[in-house]
Amino acid sequence: MSEAAVVEVQELEGRRWAALVAADTSTLRELFADRMSYTHSNALVDTKHSYINAIEDGTVSYVAVDPSDVQVRIFGGTAVVTGRAVIDARGGGTDFRLQARYSAVWAKLDGQWRFVCWHSTPQPG
Repeated sequence: MSEAAVVEVQELEGRRWAALVAADTSTLRELFADRMSYTHSNALVDTKHSYINAIEDGTVSYVAVDPSDVQVRIFGGTAVVTGRAVIDARGGGTDFRLQARYSAVWAKLDGQWRFVCWHSTPQPG
């Protein structure tokens, strides 16, 4: 199961990144657990509701994302994804590029993997 779970979570991470860039909040609603916590690199914390609202109202928009050095580790019904990402985004009317290290956590809830937690920290350029 572990290798199949790794592949499944890798595919879900790809869907999540693509949905962010496309502002596809329908897909994000499907992927995110209801109690999801999203800690941005500036220490701002969003819930599923507040994060999706920020994308829908244009507070933040993702232009491009380039993840690398991605590793998925399975611990029973939990998957921990670590990696690096270069994220081009727009927030508060300003374009910015973030180079970050991140951890993303997925949990198997009611038989489906759901995105439950994100935490990132800026990486020096």
